[in-house]
Amino acid sequence: MKVPITPPHLPTNFTSTYPSSSASKQKSTAGSHLLHWIVPLVALLVAATVGLVISNHKSAGASGWTDRGVQVVGSPVDVDGVAVLLNVDSSHELELTGIRPSTGVILWSHPYSASLITPGVAFTPVAIGNTVMLSTPAEGPTNPVVTLEGINAMTGKVSWKVSQPLVLSDAPVVCAGGDYFCVPTFVSQTQTDLVALNPGSGAVAGAISGPFRNMAVAPPGSENAGDLWQTAARAPTFAQTSTSGHLLWTQSVTSLFGSNRYNPNYGWDFLVTDNLDVGSVGVAPVGKTDPLDGFKTLGISTSTGTVDWSAPGYFLCGGGLQFLTSDLVCRYTGAARESGQSETMAGVGLTLQGLDPASGATTWSKRVLNAQGLSMGTNVAFADGNHLVVQLVGGQRVVLDVLTGTTAAPSPGEVFWCEQVPTYRVITAPAASFSGKRVGEPVYRSCSSTGSAVSGTPTTTPSTVGVTMNGMFIWPTPHGLRAEPSPE
Repeated sequence: MKVPITPPHLPTNFTSTYPSSSASKQKSTAGSHLLHWIVPLVALLVAATVGLVISNHKSAGASGWTDRGVQVVGSPVDVDGVAVLLNVDSSHELELTGIRPSTGVILWSHPYSASLITPGVAFTPVAIGNTVMLSTPAEGPTNPVVTLEGINAMTGKVSWKVSQPLVLSDAPVVCAGGDYFCVPTFVSQTQTDLVALNPGSGAVAGAISGPFRNMAVAPPGSENAGDLWQTAARAPTFAQTSTSGHLLWTQSVTSLFGSNRYNPNYGWDFLVTDNLDVGSVGVAPVGKTDPLDGFKTLGISTSTGTVDWSAPGYFLCGGGLQFLTSDLVCRYTGAARESGQSETMAGVGLTLQGLDPASGATTWSKRVLNAQGLSMGTNVAFADGNHLVVQLVGGQRVVLDVLTGTTAAPSPGEVFWCEQVPTYRVITAPAASFSGKRVGEPVYRSCSSTGSAVSGTPTTTPSTVGVTMNGMFIWPTPHGLRAEPSPE
């Protein structure tokens, strides 16, 4: 199905300001931490009791445990020894949940709201120290108004609460070098502010006017962070914030990419580093056709906003290869075409190229088949963050080392990881879902080199698949949450 990434807008009957200096402190038991291929045609994209809850669908054994009752939509992260994730309950409402990694026991759950986060954007929990950010529905799951709270990861208890209800334009992130929670929130019908909250008290540390939506794409298994933002300006505009919480620069997307055809509403994928923002944005379609040969990847200086280098191709296939930990670009020939609710890339050519992110230079190049599968990232076999199964133009299926560009034949019977990007049914404000659905974080299953389902589990434990905690590797599957003893 198609899930739009054009950002929703503030309801006309909502007005809000946020506290100028502090938030109300609650009684605390705490101590002191896609985007997948997204184009207009294919977008890759409760009242709960705090306490000990055991899933009715959980099974355990010497080899680990599986909880089929947890539908994971935000990948688990390690917060002070607790696996914290976002899931959808049986009533199709979002929850923030803490799980004991050794047994799979659910320690606590809280209702969670997507507010007005773009439906095609998946996101993860964010935490600083042992405090997890919670976005609680203030007036029910169909209303975008939320209350922001800090949750103690060990107990699930509320440590602090922001007194002013808010409407979020994007998911909270960790910002300013990991010192603050940053929350983009509406302050009027057309304006947004990026509000920094102290993780220990919830007090407002400052605000920057303009940031609307985060452009940094967190790899699966990593929490949302980054200092590159799209602003609320009518013309697509980027803004860069500093680790000290200051606005460094703003630049129109047109000036950066050289044409008004480029627009993050048609997709984006950026890796934000200390020195460079490396990434791409989508290109406007022409009728029902998506020209795929016009993508470019830029290296933008984080300090000045100048373009240090430009390379042809879409960074990581627009997010379809986000499970990789090495940089590459995808150079297409041809066009994708819309057909009803789907699109076809039949006849589209694809060349994968290694990328030196410091200079934009190509380090290796390989022509491959299956442009649509690699761009979607679905059912593409990979061993770890550096080894991807591809089919060469001659038909041979090989394991590609994306660091060096070298290839090798898959081992007989070798078990790989395969990613799937789900959409899920959820009760939200109308603008926060598309026909009642949102895009979730990727889930993973075991597969052969051809992408077919197989039994067994890969021997690798990539950080883009799951999280290793207390000797257990925990990852989201299409049928719940699974954990096995880590071989590492």
